[in-house]
Amino acid sequence: MNAVARVDALRSTLERAKDQQLVILLSGHPDPDAIGAALAHKRICDRMDISTTIAHVLPVSRSENRALVKLLDVPLVRVAEPADLARFQFVSLVDCSSSESSIRLPENLALLTIVDHHRPAQTPDAPFVDIRHDVGATCTIYADYLSQGLAQLESNDTSAAAVATAMFFGIQTDTDDFALATSSDFLAAAYLKPHTDAESLSRLGRRSLTAESMDAVSRALSDLEVIRDFAIAGVGRVSPLNRDAIATAADFILRREDIDTVVVFGIVDDRIDGSLRTNRASVDPAVFMSTAFGEDDQGRPYGGGRNDKGGFQIPLGLLAECEDDRALWGLVHEVIRGRIARVVPEVAKINKSRPEGNAK
Repeated sequence: MNAVARVDALRSTLERAKDQQLVILLSGHPDPDAIGAALAHKRICDRMDISTTIAHVLPVSRSENRALVKLLDVPLVRVAEPADLARFQFVSLVDCSSSESSIRLPENLALLTIVDHHRPAQTPDAPFVDIRHDVGATCTIYADYLSQGLAQLESNDTSAAAVATAMFFGIQTDTDDFALATSSDFLAAAYLKPHTDAESLSRLGRRSLTAESMDAVSRALSDLEVIRDFAIAGVGRVSPLNRDAIATAADFILRREDIDTVVVFGIVDDRIDGSLRTNRASVDPAVFMSTAFGEDDQGRPYGGGRNDKGGFQIPLGLLAECEDDRALWGLVHEVIRGRIARVVPEVAKINKSRPEGNAK
C-alpha cells in the first residue's frame, strides 16, 4: 500500500468514530514516541471533528518524559479500571500493537486503529493496521500521514508547535539521538523541525539521571552475570515513577566492550519489569521475549521489542502480597533466570549468590 492509499484508508477508518467517543490508549509507561504519536493522532481526529482523549494506565516515569508533558501541556488522562473507559466507543493504539495488559478493556470498546514501529509477536487484527518495523519511531509514520495532507502542519498554526515538538523529540529519543535513524526518520525530522518550539526542544534535550537511576546502575553492576557476550542483571525494587531506571541500567551495561546483548530486570509495584538491549543483528528482541516469557491468558505477549530494544512486564499476582522483600526478590531472580535460560541455556548453569542489597 502506497502513502496516499494509507492516508485514505486511515481517514475512512476514522470516519467510523464520527459522533462517537474515541480514546487513544497508551501502553506501558508513556514515552516521547508514544506521546508524540498520540498528539498527532489526536490532531488528525480533531481536524475530522472526532471527539478524542489521550489516556494512559501506568504513570509517566522518566524525568524528561514528565518534562515533555508539562512543557507542552500534553492533555493526558490517567485511567485505572474498565469503568474509566466506559464512555468511549472506539480505541486507537499508537506505538504498540496490543492494549495495556494491566487493564481489561470494556467489551463494547471496539479497536479501530493500530499504528506502530515495533515488530509484533503476532499479526494484530483491527480495521486499520500500519506497522512499519523498518523505521525508528512511530512518530515517523505519523509525520508521513501529516505530510501527505492529513492535518498538515502549518507555520501560522499555534497548535502545531506542541505536536511537532513532541513528535521530533519522539523520533530523537527512539533513535538514540538519530544514531539509529533510518532515511525515513531523517525525512520526518526534517519535515517537523521548522514547526517545533526551539526553546522547549532545547530544554527537553538536557536530560539528567535521577539518583534512583544511578543506584539501579550500581545494583545491576553488582548483580551482573556474563555468559560469553550475553549479560543478565537484577536491580531489585524500583519505584513506578523511575521505572526507566531499569532501561538506563541496560543501556549502560551494553556499553561494556565484551557484551552485545543484555537483560536487566526489577520489581515495580506488583509486577516484574525488564529491558533488553542488543547490538547483535541476529537477536530479534520480539522473538527473544516471546520465547522466554510467552503470553498471558488473553493471548497477549508479556514482552516485545524492535530491532535493538525490547521490554517485558509480568504481573506478580498473589506474590505481590509478600511482605518479605528479600524472599520475594530471591524468587523473582530465580524465575527470570530460568525463563532467560530458555533462550540462553548457559544462564541455568550459573550458581551465583545474590547480593543482599538488591532486594531494596
